[in-house]
Amino acid sequence: MRKGRLFPALFLLIVAALFVYGMVEILILRFEKGDVYPPYSSYRPDPLGTKAFYEGLGLLQGVEAVRNVEPLPKVSGLSGSTLFLFGLERGRFSVMERSTAEALEDAALGGGRVVISFVPTEGLLDLLFEDKRKQEARQKDGSQEKDDEQGREQILLGKEHVDLCKRWSVETERSKEKGEEATLSEPERDLPASLPWYSPLVFKPQDNSWRTLYTRAGNPVLIERSYGKGSIVLSSDSFFLSNEAMKSRRYPQLLSWLCGAHQKIIFDETHLGVVKSPGIATLLRKYGLGPFFVSLMVLALLAIWKQSARFVPPYEEDEEAGIDAGKDAFTGLTNLLRRNIPSDYVLTACLEEWKRSFTHGKQNRSALLPHMQKIIHGDRARPRKDRNPVEAYRKISALGRRR
Repeated sequence: MRKGRLFPALFLLIVAALFVYGMVEILILRFEKGDVYPPYSSYRPDPLGTKAFYEGLGLLQGVEAVRNVEPLPKVSGLSGSTLFLFGLERGRFSVMERSTAEALEDAALGGGRVVISFVPTEGLLDLLFEDKRKQEARQKDGSQEKDDEQGREQILLGKEHVDLCKRWSVETERSKEKGEEATLSEPERDLPASLPWYSPLVFKPQDNSWRTLYTRAGNPVLIERSYGKGSIVLSSDSFFLSNEAMKSRRYPQLLSWLCGAHQKIIFDETHLGVVKSPGIATLLRKYGLGPFFVSLMVLALLAIWKQSARFVPPYEEDEEAGIDAGKDAFTGLTNLLRRNIPSDYVLTACLEEWKRSFTHGKQNRSALLPHMQKIIHGDRARPRKDRNPVEAYRKISALGRRR
């Protein structure tokens, strides 16, 4: 590669490397800060996350805390563990995928413990669901209300979604009553007597199987029920599980009660939108194609190098070299003949060239060939010091002129 092209290429390479390094550092800072993850995610280390609770459980002897980033129907071993779904939107609870709802129910039926806590703020889906409920409440005709209920289920839920409020016999609503604390309903339990509670969401159990543990302004906010061999716990707030609560207002008795007797604790991330999506790099690692990909990259680099660099240095021409004005083409031909053909074989070489040109076609002079050969052999028969190729050449030229 020429020096004129080498420096721009190196400059562009350095600029590209610095750009990639800067982008990687920015992404690392964002992920370390944690604000790229949704609230109450176990990956989030700021006050809105639950990473402190997750890592604290991992430090306990005999307890295994794991994160789940795959769809729940594909996860095995849920029936023998405690499954946490923190920061779930109220609308997602009312409009949940059928496969996910069945996975939660199967986990509880098999002996697992399902703990769901709702996000204190209202999302867009929650507001839409609340508007639907208000429209239904305005209907006065019972038959019309029933038809609207069926139409709402077809539009909002569809065939692939279910309403867990109906399946689990519990309603959710926003309470207008003020209160910043949740009190224990059963004082005999070894749980905190009161908790700070910031969510306006309350529960309306429709089944006697639900047991109320904490109430806020007389309304249930933390309830539990047996489901098959396992249990289901619903909490309208998630603050007491956050990193901020772990630092300032920690309640280990309540956290231990939520975990239950299982040694495996699963923090689900899929309901927050954190789902494992395999890319090219994941597939390469899965099928062991890493060395093959590296080999292709090396071959590509070698091909680029071959096209841009030469193994043999280019010949540098002497810019000062020029044409010698004192020599013409005849002199150059004479020098070429002297360097390549010995003087004794000059006539023989000339004769061979003459035969290629004048022994066929319209210019056929093959009759002169025996005379030429005789003159050449006569000159070659003499001693070396007596040979005269110039005189022999003149005799051969005279033969052509006489003809």
